[in-house]
Amino acid sequence: MGGRKRLWKVKGATVWAGVVLGLLAAGGCKTPLYAQVVRSDTLIVDAVRFEAPGLFPKESLAVRVRTQANRRFLGIPGFTWWRWLYRVGEGGKLGTRISRGLKNSGEPPAWYDPALVEADVERLRLFYQQEGYRSVAVAARIDTLRDGERVRVTFAITPGAATYIRTVRYEGLGVLAPETQQQVVRSSLLQPAQINPVAPLHFQADNQRYSEPLLLEERRRLLALLRNQGYAAITRDSIRAIIFPQPTDSFDVTFQINPGLRYQFGGVHFFIEGPEPDVAPRADTLAAGEGGLLTWATTGESRLRAGLLQRSLRFAPGERYSQDKLLATKRRLEGTGVFSFSDIAPLRADTVHKAGIPYLPHRIELHTRERHQVRFETFMLQRSVVLAGADNELGTGLGMSYANTNLRGAGETFTIGTSGSIAADLDSTLFNAAQAEASVALTLPYLVWPFGGLDQALGLYQSRTRLSLTLLTARRDELGLIIRGRGGTRTRLELQHTPTLTSFVDLLDVSLSNPDTTANFEANFLGAFTGQDSLSIADRIRLAQLLEDYTQPQVNNALRYTVRAANINPLRREQGYSYEAAAELGGNLPYLFDRWVFSPGTVEGSIPGLDFLGSRDAKNDLIYRQYLRIAMDLRRYRPLSPRNVLAWKVVGGWAHPLGRATVVPFDRRFYSGGASSVRGWRLRELGPGRASFGEAGDETTFLGGDIKLEAGVELRRTLLRNVVTADWIGAVFTDVGNVWFGPRNPGFGDDAAASGTFAFNSFFREVGVGSGVGLRIAWEYLIVRLDLAYRIHDPEMSGDWFPQAFGRPTPYFGIGHAF
Repeated sequence: MGGRKRLWKVKGATVWAGVVLGLLAAGGCKTPLYAQVVRSDTLIVDAVRFEAPGLFPKESLAVRVRTQANRRFLGIPGFTWWRWLYRVGEGGKLGTRISRGLKNSGEPPAWYDPALVEADVERLRLFYQQEGYRSVAVAARIDTLRDGERVRVTFAITPGAATYIRTVRYEGLGVLAPETQQQVVRSSLLQPAQINPVAPLHFQADNQRYSEPLLLEERRRLLALLRNQGYAAITRDSIRAIIFPQPTDSFDVTFQINPGLRYQFGGVHFFIEGPEPDVAPRADTLAAGEGGLLTWATTGESRLRAGLLQRSLRFAPGERYSQDKLLATKRRLEGTGVFSFSDIAPLRADTVHKAGIPYLPHRIELHTRERHQVRFETFMLQRSVVLAGADNELGTGLGMSYANTNLRGAGETFTIGTSGSIAADLDSTLFNAAQAEASVALTLPYLVWPFGGLDQALGLYQSRTRLSLTLLTARRDELGLIIRGRGGTRTRLELQHTPTLTSFVDLLDVSLSNPDTTANFEANFLGAFTGQDSLSIADRIRLAQLLEDYTQPQVNNALRYTVRAANINPLRREQGYSYEAAAELGGNLPYLFDRWVFSPGTVEGSIPGLDFLGSRDAKNDLIYRQYLRIAMDLRRYRPLSPRNVLAWKVVGGWAHPLGRATVVPFDRRFYSGGASSVRGWRLRELGPGRASFGEAGDETTFLGGDIKLEAGVELRRTLLRNVVTADWIGAVFTDVGNVWFGPRNPGFGDDAAASGTFAFNSFFREVGVGSGVGLRIAWEYLIVRLDLAYRIHDPEMSGDWFPQAFGRPTPYFGIGHAF
């Protein structure tokens, strides 16, 4: 099927073949389109409207016409701000540079052009005919407005009756096995009503409206399917759609397919070019088989080993040809990070025929990167980690990294990086937080032993192993908290099953943290206990947990499995989904050392530390807590129209201490409240449950919870497009959620509601509800977010509704969407 049209005669019926009927002749419609209006540069298009049934969104029709009105600021009629800027600059009275700048910032008047409107009528007619409305009538109505200088263009569309596809037949596929024939029909885009196992290649469509774009997509599907079945020579011209008109507003469609010969893979020849001109060329034969030789030749490359090429190859000479295996090979080669260029080309002239079977050899050309790379970077950040206490804390930093992209010749990437940053709470406008971090990582483009067999057994789309070591130190003066040192090491397997589905297995994730406090800590967190003659049980529990969490050196390890399914643009988040779930078992490695090495026969709940881990007024022992943790995060983004997006999320988590522990480690607990959580509360200010710490809304809780339930919905609408090169997006949102203590957590008293402990008969009355409005300014690589949120239901205020309905909302400033 080429881009040209051909007229066919089939059993006396006139049919169109080519690109599925091709494009209809532009001069086919001779009906008068509109009342003639003489073109004048004094008439401006004020609005373009469509009078049509709701078969297609008005936005879909608008993109098919060239007649456009000038943009309106916030959609206000007559407020054509950009046209005004253009005309001010057009006068040239403000100087050459200023006038040119105003013209470039604005847009010229949308002059009415009858010829353009006539062409738009034809475009709309062709669109409806291609979508199955063969008797469509389109007319343009031009209305002059009262001022006599503006016109409104209205396209009136009467689609008529739709035509449908009655039957579908695939000719030329009888060479396929019966099960493959059924696979062809099962995956058809033309909605087969029923598949006949005896003659599956002929079926009746199930209420399928005729659509030329759909037929083109069906051709692409057939091409991909047949190429994966070994038919390497098939092209678009090998498939033609023959359309048979039927008397009852329907068509019969026959796909005439010439698949050609069925190929096997022949020899594979790698040619690698590197950046080292003084290195002598190398060449060798790596393997020989029924289909041919596996060879490689290199120039200017001294480090690369042949094992990387063989491991990346997803097929072998002699196997049946498959386009998917070629694409998988290219993907694996590029995924190593070693190559800056890759190309796989068939050598058709060298095809070898053995016993009537053609073997098609391939040439794989590769260019390797420079191995040593050094990068310097500056960055902005919004921190919401252990030592962050505000949503509007922004910072900046510097970083440097070194990378060796082929450390040992098998595609290993070795990186060393260091960075430093400072941050400020915008409420204080002072830099009150600092952090420095160093990291070492080794990434392998394969799964390490003994997991290498999983790659082929699971048919993975991509796989890699990451080994990392990080060191961090941080200080937060406002909160009086310090992390003198935190070290972590991780061994992670990444198993990508499909382009959208990935599993992560953290075999070893060990962290060691050495927190400490400054003089401000007592004023911020212990002031409530200072000067009291006696402390309640709840206060004693809270004091003990605060001191243990933020002054005692700790060690933790985790065995974790995470599955993630996502097909969204992580920045724009306009359509698609992001689902993630994780389960981890932690604290067992230090437990084994405690139980069997350091104190055989007894369990102390800590293991000996090192002298340099000592912090003021704290022992050197490393405490640990065993736990089980499960979490999920489900997000969905549905475009309601080209300007409107509905986003929702559901977040849940459960953590349970094991062994002697009554609480989980503080960095594995759940928190609620904040710019990316339940808006209306500051970061980590909500919960647990209805528990109150001092005055309502006056204190961030660092105790967290063992159970988390959270949901949110947000409606976004693009208000302005391409203003200062950004889209301006308005949003309305509602968030609900909270955290609670689990059954083993001592909480703050016997009353479950007051202590923050989760209870099935009351938790739904303890969720916080926040709602508000926001604005997002979205550039191509950055989104700035401003939100204002009210507390609609505050569990801490005895469950009152609208406790701050007329009070001050909570403002948020952030980078990126809230979810």
